[in-house]
Amino acid sequence: GLTVLSNYTFAKSIDTSSYNKQTGQTVTDPYSRAVDRGVSDFNHTHVFTFSGLWNLPVKPTNPFMKAVVAGWQLSGIVSLLSGEPFSVYSNVDNARSGTGSQRADVIANPYLSGNRSRGAEVAAWLNPAAFTVNALGTFGNSGRNRFVGPGLASTDIALEKEFRPVEKLGVQFRAEAFNAFNHPNLMNPDNGVGDGNFMMINSAFDPRILQFAIRIKW
Repeated sequence: GLTVLSNYTFAKSIDTSSYNKQTGQTVTDPYSRAVDRGVSDFNHTHVFTFSGLWNLPVKPTNPFMKAVVAGWQLSGIVSLLSGEPFSVYSNVDNARSGTGSQRADVIANPYLSGNRSRGAEVAAWLNPAAFTVNALGTFGNSGRNRFVGPGLASTDIALEKEFRPVEKLGVQFRAEAFNAFNHPNLMNPDNGVGDGNFMMINSAFDPRILQFAIRIKW
């Protein structure tokens, strides 16, 4: 009555553009697409999932209690993902190319050391003082998608049962909880040099979501 499935993926996807066909107006350097070569926007280096389905072993002898209590199925999936990559942009056209997406220059160690709290990470995911606008005539020395944002951890749980009030009629009840433990999954930080919230994290993925459904089959 118990089925489990687990999977781990270690991967690296590389491209010059993840969601659109680049042109001379969208590439960072119109003379070299290699400037935009980096890990894909959707790349997750580590992905671990664990799922299970359990037919709850409740089998009362009373016919009424059997119809109400027996036959429930509990299922769930745990997803653990490393963070998504992101670039740091200069927000100016110092290359004088007329194209956007010019990246910032890294002038110091961008990583903040030490065992930092969640609040400290939200306030400054990377060291903002380590970045400046690209030098005149250049496209920035920080590569595309060079940095990685916060990881993601989520547990989804579902409980369901099919009732049969009559032989030819089935009523399925399902209760679902997405991100059941309400774990805060942070998005990438603000990545534009000069922004008021530069390197601050001011958004997150969905909190816990509850959903109930009834399906009738005949």
